[in-house]
Amino acid sequence: MTENEMTSLLFKLADLGVTGIKVKYDGGGDSGAIEWIGYTTEKCDTPEDVNDNIDDWENDSDLAQLDSEAYSLIENFADDILSDIEDWWNNEGGFGNLCICVPSGKYIINNHIRITDTEDYFHDGDLLSKTEEE
Repeated sequence: MTENEMTSLLFKLADLGVTGIKVKYDGGGDSGAIEWIGYTTEKCDTPEDVNDNIDDWENDSDLAQLDSEAYSLIENFADDILSDIEDWWNNEGGFGNLCICVPSGKYIINNHIRITDTEDYFHDGDLLSKTEEE
């Protein structure tokens, strides 16, 4: 997406009354996906405001219902930008959200990586004495 295309998209969203976009994503086991893209019309001066104003993805406004073309463009942009950060889609994966202020285009990404810890133990013994205990 070119800078002019992004600017046009942000102004189009602003004309629809959108002040912020939140993209939720999740991944693991060598794949990841955009789960949902929501929007808010509440005042948002910073991307953190967007994060605070769009909290419940089950009940908040779904961008796909407002404008399916804008949804697709934001989804493609999010895929591109999320592929350049920490690996959230392989192994145990990760999840997070991308919050975009409209029309400024300023954004934050809250990326959470799942990590499996291991604990190592060492045991020794004598098989013959172990059989004598029984």
